[in-house]
Amino acid sequence: MNACSVAQRVFEQGFIASWRQCFRRDLSPIVSQTPRRKSAKIHGHDFAALVGPEGWRRLPTLIRARFACGSAASDVTYAGSMQSVRCSRAGYLLAQLCRLVGTPLAPFEGRDVPIEVRVHDDPQKGGIAWDRIYFFPGHAPVTVTSTKVFADDGAMLLECVGGGFGMRLSVFEQDRKLHFVSQSYFWRFAGISIRLPDWLTPGMAHVIHSDLGEGWFRFEMTMQHRLLGETFYQDGTFKEKE
Repeated sequence: MNACSVAQRVFEQGFIASWRQCFRRDLSPIVSQTPRRKSAKIHGHDFAALVGPEGWRRLPTLIRARFACGSAASDVTYAGSMQSVRCSRAGYLLAQLCRLVGTPLAPFEGRDVPIEVRVHDDPQKGGIAWDRIYFFPGHAPVTVTSTKVFADDGAMLLECVGGGFGMRLSVFEQDRKLHFVSQSYFWRFAGISIRLPDWLTPGMAHVIHSDLGEGWFRFEMTMQHRLLGETFYQDGTFKEKE
């Protein structure tokens, strides 16, 4: 190998390493690459740690039970309905496009839409999977799946969907309700994590989980784009299926 070839290889390796580091900087530390096989490892961090001891104590007992460390080790199914499922025109177009990567967004609108939600471990991603099955009238059942994964540093929650896409979430208690607010979106490919620009996302996601008593809880989700306004909104009530 001549000196020119050696110099070219050194340059290429250095360039690639720098390029990878550039895109990793915003999302590190993130999820480790090794699949986690056991429930204890999947739940190495927990929601109580993300929320903090004072906020966690203020949450109703049933909310703490639903999100307690290891609570998803066995399958749990919730049944109920979304009183409102709506999206803007831009949201509708984005939802149709996202069906190419596993339908992370409800592709239709409706009122009083029956829904079942299955919560279970996802060993492949090393987190807790939420499968939401929408029974829109006139359509085949639509399954929207996402997996909640704890970042390795335990300071952030990741919501991962298909195609390597996901978002970073802060989790906190306010008014005895559990809040999830997106901080950024990312795309992960070939071990590289790339932060997506805000204009290329559905907007800031805000999910509120509140307890209604007698086993019922309310799920409310809003996605608000900085330029396009509200893109998605859902509001429903659910109870564990017997």
